[in-house]
Amino acid sequence: MRMCPVSCSTLWKPFYSSNTGKIMTGDQRIGKGNLRKIICPDSGIVANETTFTPEELEVLYGKEYELNTLGKEEHFFYTTKGPVARSHVFADWIEPYLPDQFHTLIEIGCGEGNFLKRLTQRFPNKNIMGFDGSHKASELAKSKGLNVQQKLILGNELLPKSDVFILINVIEHIEDITLLISNLKNSLKDSGRIIFCLPIQDYGGYDIFFAEHVWHFTSNHFLAILEKNGLKIVHSDTHHPVNHGIGLFVCEQNQTGKNRNTEYSDIIEKNLNFWETNFKNLDDFLMSKPVKKIAIFGAGEVSTLFLTFTSLGKQNIVACIDDTKQDGELKHGIPIHNSEWLRENKIDLLLLTVNKKYHKMIEEKLAGLNLNIRPIY
Repeated sequence: MRMCPVSCSTLWKPFYSSNTGKIMTGDQRIGKGNLRKIICPDSGIVANETTFTPEELEVLYGKEYELNTLGKEEHFFYTTKGPVARSHVFADWIEPYLPDQFHTLIEIGCGEGNFLKRLTQRFPNKNIMGFDGSHKASELAKSKGLNVQQKLILGNELLPKSDVFILINVIEHIEDITLLISNLKNSLKDSGRIIFCLPIQDYGGYDIFFAEHVWHFTSNHFLAILEKNGLKIVHSDTHHPVNHGIGLFVCEQNQTGKNRNTEYSDIIEKNLNFWETNFKNLDDFLMSKPVKKIAIFGAGEVSTLFLTFTSLGKQNIVACIDDTKQDGELKHGIPIHNSEWLRENKIDLLLLTVNKKYHKMIEEKLAGLNLNIRPIY
């Protein structure tokens, strides 16, 4: 029986059930099935209805998972100063909170090692290593000369002693959070730090639709979990100027756990309503105004989200426009082209399937092409 990591309740209510016959994962795969999420009526934390077995997790993360396992260029954030690599953003964000005199650092869930490589370059005389469950990602990391071991860390697996443990977008995948935090604390050297980065629901996140994300928290939820499990919060940040929707939590050992006062939060319910409204609006638009040729702008999570939970995938989508991807690749069977393709090919609608913070930038870039442009949300 699943237990809420804040309220300790084992009573859950249905939260969301999809009916498109499709599910999506955080590494942007679309599979068959329907999503089932539940909510704790005491805390407002949302979780998967069913739990993953160790065997299922080994297949999911050891063999099938594709995020940071393909040896391709990593994700870039577009800023006023130009594109910035995801690993660079995390390194700059986390580095100021590393202990002054650390000697060893371990990243749990290091993927193919983009972030780990940056830390190794910045701290060449430190003992820096990583673990990842993916066989492909681990081999890619080793090919870069990084000290990485293939091991799926889910709870009480043996960990070396370290001054620093870093988990970036990992904890939301862990079934038994209490067990993992206890293991990290036991493996942490005196005056060491554990640093978590994870999706938080404070600002309208859509990872509530990711099939392999076990937990969905607000920042207050996660602060309560950390303190309850005997960690002292040294620093937290939920307002990164580029990496929206992600929280940073820097922790040290505490002698005893304590209960933070957390009232029921309806933030995640409001998030669900926001996205369900946008799904319905798109379906209503596509039904009321049939379009012959559609191109979508963006080969990222937003396009995958709407292709999974709306009727968009049933439309005649002739191209996926994305200047960050290799021309000629496929996104869910749709050919990818750069934006120059729009100058020479006629379409009836261009849907902006990217984060809304990029909408104005794209519209300005395409001004003068006389395109029918519609943001997808």
